[in-house]
Amino acid sequence: MIANITKGRKAVGALVYDFGPGRRDEHLNPRIVAGNVTGTPLQVGRMLDHTARLRPDVTAPIWRCSLSLPDEDGILPDAQWADIADKFIVEMGFAGAPWVAVRHGDDHIHLTVSRVDWSGQLLTDRWDYRRAREAADRLEEEHGLVRARDRFRAEGPQVRNNELEASNRRRGPDATVPPEREELRRIVREVRDASRGLGHDAFESGLADAGVGFRANVASTGRMNGYSFTLEGWTDGTGAQVWFPASKVAKDLRWAALHQVLGDPPTGQSADGPRVEVEVARSQDLTPDDVEDFTERAVEMLRRGRAERGVAPADHPALSTDPARRLLEQWRAKQRGEEVPAEPLPAVESVPAWDDKRRRPYGALGTEKLKAALQKAERQAERLAQSRDAAQREARGWDAQATGAVTGKAVQELHKRRALLAHAEPHLKVEREQMALAKQADTAADAARRIWREADGRKGLGRWELRRLKTSKKAEAQKAETASEAIHLYVDRAREARRAASDAYREAVKVTGVNNPAVELERVTGPEVERDARERDQSEGVARREMAQLDAATYERQRTAEQAKAAALRQEQTLRTTMPEEQRKAEARARSAAARPTETGKTTRKAGTGRRYTGPRPDERPPHLRQPPPPNKGKGIGL
Repeated sequence: MIANITKGRKAVGALVYDFGPGRRDEHLNPRIVAGNVTGTPLQVGRMLDHTARLRPDVTAPIWRCSLSLPDEDGILPDAQWADIADKFIVEMGFAGAPWVAVRHGDDHIHLTVSRVDWSGQLLTDRWDYRRAREAADRLEEEHGLVRARDRFRAEGPQVRNNELEASNRRRGPDATVPPEREELRRIVREVRDASRGLGHDAFESGLADAGVGFRANVASTGRMNGYSFTLEGWTDGTGAQVWFPASKVAKDLRWAALHQVLGDPPTGQSADGPRVEVEVARSQDLTPDDVEDFTERAVEMLRRGRAERGVAPADHPALSTDPARRLLEQWRAKQRGEEVPAEPLPAVESVPAWDDKRRRPYGALGTEKLKAALQKAERQAERLAQSRDAAQREARGWDAQATGAVTGKAVQELHKRRALLAHAEPHLKVEREQMALAKQADTAADAARRIWREADGRKGLGRWELRRLKTSKKAEAQKAETASEAIHLYVDRAREARRAASDAYREAVKVTGVNNPAVELERVTGPEVERDARERDQSEGVARREMAQLDAATYERQRTAEQAKAAALRQEQTLRTTMPEEQRKAEARARSAAARPTETGKTTRKAGTGRRYTGPRPDERPPHLRQPPPPNKGKGIGL
């Protein structure tokens, strides 16, 4: 699994690309497979950008990462990709921030994360490349995927594009053989395997039979450094033969690995014995007998000198490095009444010089500065210990929120919102009742209008028609008048009910301070709302807990470093109290001389910190340069 990380300012553009056709129409069926933000792609992008705007000082708040798989892993289902994305985000420490995973292909997904969490806290992206690599390795093992480290372990220098193009020019674009270096790598490996354990002569003979040109790279001292190889007809643009050293052909063809496979050194390198005596004999025209006589006399002189100094021979069995053999030989010597040779005492190491930075890193400090540095290191270590303890307490607090033992801000805000909207419930009830009365009045008014229209229409009928309908003009007029009065009555009643509902709704808005309390009350009610708030709190707790644990570990490393510094300073103090008095005074004088100003009366300074003016002194300047410039009373108009 390969994790490719990029960073930017806007999430909308990234999601538009994810849900678009792609650069070559390669995006097929784009969809969201994981994340903690829902909605359309533009809504999700705006939500991520909204949280990112909480920290305008961050230049690149949007964190992008693509997780891709090789063809060997096949096509994973969306559910497995969702599990990989969730665990990868948790491993990176971004679980408390808004994020989304988009899949628009078979072999990869895109993660878009806002590094600003829901509360406006900036999540760190320090060492994100290394953490992403480690998280991808763990996910590969968990899901049984092909390890990226094994896929990209190059067996030798790879053929570049320019070399491939040159090979095509020499052999033609339709050539079926690989480039020369690939072919050379294959042939040399086959010859090496065929010559395993037979020596370099067999290896060189096999190269000649296979048509591979070779030459041994032997130094002037006779040391073998390896081979260089070429093929017949392999020339550059100038017609010169192209030679490649073995390390550029393949790493396993270097001489350090090749000579172990072949089994003997090539011509030009000596055997395993000492080579210095042979070189001396050749340079001075000495015979091997002369060299042997010289060696024996030198060994005898060395043995005699050790005997004069009272040093036991190094090969004495009583001084063996094997503890069992040493004790056995010492016991046998005591049984024979012989004196057991004393083991050589370790040489007493002299006190290193005060300016030895490796063994005495604080030797240049004076006594008072050394004491002040020790006190400062101890205070810093104590402060770091306090910061570590505070970070650990913070981690324990966030752990309680991550496990659900305590409620977080999201659940608390939800409960506060519900308690606030509870004051609006009676007013909203009155508003609903009045709106129901208004609806009933509107229904009755509509019925009265139908009666009025029917009665008003019958007033224009003839007498015989009215008789057939068993009515009269007077009855219809009376009926129309009654319906008209009912219409006015029901309209007034609906108006009054709507006015009362409006007053109740305004009162609900007034007591809650919410523009739309009915919609807000419907939004915050329900078990799924509280479950989502609890999940957000737990995600935030996990992320904050990991950050606090990381801070605690950082403080602990810094405290350990300060304690090591304090220990070195105490060691320097102890050394100064135990060293000879004369040496202590000499070191003090040397430190004072090193800190004393130079002969010119000026202390040393860093380059570029002094005045850069090298002209004449102020009293030697021309008059126009001695005068101060006139005051600028107005704004310049510029050029």
